[in-house]
Amino acid sequence: MVFRERGIYCLPNGRELILIRHDQEGSVLFSLVGEFVVNEAGRLVYEGKLTAWDISNLIDTGRTSVDSFVP
Repeated sequence: MVFRERGIYCLPNGRELILIRHDQEGSVLFSLVGEFVVNEAGRLVYEGKLTAWDISNLIDTGRTSVDSFVP
């Protein structure tokens, strides 16, 4: 999957996440409730704990966040 910087992605539960950084160190996604990190295996980690999701579960909404919305 090719991520878009500041792209808005949706999880199967409806939570929307914003991709803030995508580089060699990995991807970081933010929601209004906290930060998700994509680990080496492509799994989403929240507050140091693996979630049930991986990058294949992210649905690109086609929307992009504006500067004032980014945490």
